[in-house]
Parts: sequence; structure tokens; C-alpha cells
Amino acid sequence: MSNSPLTIIAMTTAKDGKEAALGAAQEKLVAETLMEDGCLRYELHQSLDDGRIRIFVESWESEAQWRAHMEGAAMQRFLASGVGDYFADFSLHRLAKIAG
Repeated sequence: MSNSPLTIIAMTTAKDGKEAALGAAQEKLVAETLMEDGCLRYELHQSLDDGRIRIFVESWESEAQWRAHMEGAAMQRFLASGVGDYFADFSLHRLAKIAG
């Protein structure tokens, strides 16, 4: 596990009719996560082409801190809220910067 900065792109698609409920839970998660140790960036974006699609853009000081977030209280509350039933699709990509 590297101690270099880590970028995460997490793409979510809400089930039809679940956009508002999922969005509210995601926005609460963003507010809580921004206060976590090692969080450099935690943004939520919505597709202009499909309102069901929201994308998290995250930067963490290290992969260890991202993993701590994934096991931490905010993420546990998010998952316990039942949001899993609101997802039509989800993908997550761990990225390392190579240029720019």
C-alpha cells in the first residue's frame, strides 16, 4: 500500500425514482467526509446528460487514509441507511496521477 496521494472516481447511477433519496444521502456523506483525516478533496458531481448519474471525485493523502474512510463511521452510516437499494449501477476506480 502506497503512501502517495490517491485519487478515487466513484460513479453511481440511481434507480429510477430513487434519485432524490440517493442524492440526499450522498450529500450528507460528502459533508461528513470532508472533515476526515487525510481527505484532500471529496466532491459530488451530477451528469448534465442523465440526472441519475452522480460521480464522486476524491483525493486522499494516502491509500491508508482512504481505506480508513471506507471503514469509518460516515461510510458505515451511509451504508446502514439503506442506500444500497437505490443503486442501479456503481463502479469505483483507484487512480495514481501520471502526468499534469
